Amino acid sequence: MSVLSPAAELVLRNQSFLKGDLLMAHLPVGDGYTNLIQPLLTPQIEALHLLTDDWRSYQSLDQHRQYESRFMPLFQAYLGQDSDSGLLTAYDHILLFMPKAKEQARYLITQFLPLLKAGGCFWLVGENNGGIKSADKLLKAAADDQWSEGAWNLSKADKAKKSALLKLQLNKELSLPESETFDAEPWELHWQLPEKKEFPVELADLKLISLPGVFSHGRLDEGTALMLQNMPRIKPSKVRNRRVLDMGCGTGVIGLSLLKLHPELEVTFCDVNAMALEATRRGLTANDMQGQVYASDMWSDITDRFDLIISNPPFHTGQKTDYELADRFIRQAKKHLKRSGELRIVANRFLKYPDIIEASFGHCERIAETGKFCIWSAKI
Repeated sequence: MSVLSPAAELVLRNQSFLKGDLLMAHLPVGDGYTNLIQPLLTPQIEALHLLTDDWRSYQSLDQHRQYESRFMPLFQAYLGQDSDSGLLTAYDHILLFMPKAKEQARYLITQFLPLLKAGGCFWLVGENNGGIKSADKLLKAAADDQWSEGAWNLSKADKAKKSALLKLQLNKELSLPESETFDAEPWELHWQLPEKKEFPVELADLKLISLPGVFSHGRLDEGTALMLQNMPRIKPSKVRNRRVLDMGCGTGVIGLSLLKLHPELEVTFCDVNAMALEATRRGLTANDMQGQVYASDMWSDITDRFDLIISNPPFHTGQKTDYELADRFIRQAKKHLKRSGELRIVANRFLKYPDIIEASFGHCERIAETGKFCIWSAKI
């Protein structure tokens, strides 16, 4: 049998309780989780719908046709009145994999709880180091907001291998209130760049929007700040608009800043995270800007060439740096640059990126540095 993660093992151990229409959400990346799907496809499951906000997870699921799989930041945006969406407005069971960010957990729980049928069960599963140990408080608070006391029962259904499975069951006689469409706007964090004389003055009124689960939620991280203090000079072309790729865009702060400084640019934003892409779209709208926003696992869905590829690359697996990913990113970046194009990245200064860049480009220039970060550049 394929290896399962400890959290997935708990789900499979309690599989007999899952019957009828099942919604699984925030399915993590990796075979340890996706290998759970096939064993769940039993006659007692009438419909199985899978939701993920990670493009890598979605790509691993989309090859199957025995269930509905969706990549999205906002589930109810697909419901509406159109039954062609393939999604249901109520489920017998909802299984949520615990996000590491508590704010994102609250966001997802609040969004999904109203979709339970009377007598239905909401399951929350995760590992202790991912926040599941204190998740009962989040679940209880969200249930209190939805229903009166006595309408539900919360228990720890199972635990093993530093993981836990929580179960919240609604009263069978419960008369469910008519569910209102979930509104993500109250979950937005609106912010602007801090006042620093090192930042271009044109960025002072740039509007930034973040959503739960996005990198550096609602604040400017130190590496990106260094990048904004040392933005590349982009010489306009008389023939065409210069093209820029913001790889791993997060809230889109780097690409949005470039558009603010150079409105004539054609900027493409990409990320694996659906929440990041949605935050970027909202940022473009808030600033009355235009840009292309794509889901892509690094270069998986990018085919164009650019004059500038700029990034604060998130190549960390847990606490470890994944140099294989960094090598692949940098090596393929060269293939996606136009003549005289530039790759510019910011990263922790201890990382071995200069060696990787030099191996692909033949040179590497240090643009700026702090005690912790460096900006590296290479041109073709």
